[in-house]
Amino acid sequence: MSKAKHPPVRRKIIIVDDDVLIRETVRLALDHAGYFVIAVGEPGRALAAVRAEKPDLVIMDLYMQGFDGRDLIRSMKSDPEIAATPVILFTGSSEPIDVVSGLESGAMEYLAKPIDGEVLLSKIEHALAKSKAKS
Repeated sequence: MSKAKHPPVRRKIIIVDDDVLIRETVRLALDHAGYFVIAVGEPGRALAAVRAEKPDLVIMDLYMQGFDGRDLIRSMKSDPEIAATPVILFTGSSEPIDVVSGLESGAMEYLAKPIDGEVLLSKIEHALAKSKAKS
């Protein structure tokens, strides 16, 4: 008797970006790549979504209307339930100060927009593999 194959587990990713076009473009690309994606357009709701959903990864914009992604990362890192959740920051800024401060706040990766889809997928796989190795 042969064993039934189980479908692969879809890794859960939360995207936080107040730009609907970017958020939906990334959501569709990741969904197509086999991820289960939750898109959050209101940065103020992002921390609650991360706490409730316990995603495998969070991808967020650094600068959103009245919101700084570094603050969300710091809040995540101070919460033992979600502190280990890897974060990839993406933003329109490639200024060295933003890259350094984003990584120092706890982000695992930093990507400047526009984002190449293949590079993003590679960074996601790397972050998920590194996160899994730590656990």
